[in-house]
Amino acid sequence: MNNAIASSFPLSISSNKLGRMMFSKIFWLLMLSVTISLVIACIFQLNARAKEVYLLRQYQNQLNTITQENKVLEINFSKTNSLNSIGDLAQNQLFEKTNKIEYIRILETTALAK
Repeated sequence: MNNAIASSFPLSISSNKLGRMMFSKIFWLLMLSVTISLVIACIFQLNARAKEVYLLRQYQNQLNTITQENKVLEINFSKTNSLNSIGDLAQNQLFEKTNKIEYIRILETTALAK
């Protein structure tokens, strides 16, 4: 009687076809899971790359700002040192203060001759 039920089964699939179908389903399920995993890994890597680029630009802007501030400070420092040294040099050279300054006027029509 058991044989009668099994032989009257309306869908007759051979074991070879059933094995291929199972292999095909497992294969495509595995391929789908690998593809989804790779897409997720790609998204995480792109996110990390975007974060690094943003931080790099931010650090570059900070570096430019600090460099400009450093240049201004160097100029101010050199001005301060040069003015102090000129004042000290002038005091050491015993310069005299003048009351009147006279200028020499040169005519525009004169030319140099050898």
